[in-house]
Amino acid sequence: MSELPEIGKISPEIFSELIFPRLGAKDPKILVGPQHGVDVGIVEIGDQAVSFTCDPVFIVPEYGWERAAWFALHIIASDSVTSGLRPKYLSIDLNLPIEMTKEQLTIVWEIIHRECNKLGIAIICGHTARYGNCHYPMVGGATIVPLLSQKARLLRRAVFSPACFQS
Repeated sequence: MSELPEIGKISPEIFSELIFPRLGAKDPKILVGPQHGVDVGIVEIGDQAVSFTCDPVFIVPEYGWERAAWFALHIIASDSVTSGLRPKYLSIDLNLPIEMTKEQLTIVWEIIHRECNKLGIAIICGHTARYGNCHYPMVGGATIVPLLSQKARLLRRAVFSPACFQS
């Protein structure tokens, strides 16, 4: 098996050898499943296809809190947008470093709220807590679910344009 990289995403070989064979329960409703370097999955729910994207919450204090929060939210939304899907719902997990203050969190959350309003994204659930050994810039994770889209449109994009789903 290949080694883990010193930093960054795992190699296609590690994904193929370790992750891909172990994806939990099989489900025929999965239309586009996990792929190396792809952060978008598509599942059939009823007669609709629903996509999900997953990314880290990336806060860089050196940018300044407002800019860092703006950047974090737009990174989270970008996989959905670049796949031609309008982000609609956000689930966000914030694992805050001990050194983050209430004032800093207030600024970050106000900007995330403001940008979600601008983009039409509703925050539907989350988790927020301070923990030891949590460090900037990776301070959590998030999932975006776009508006329901027609299955045929999503499948066409997935089958004929897999690069659209690349991160």
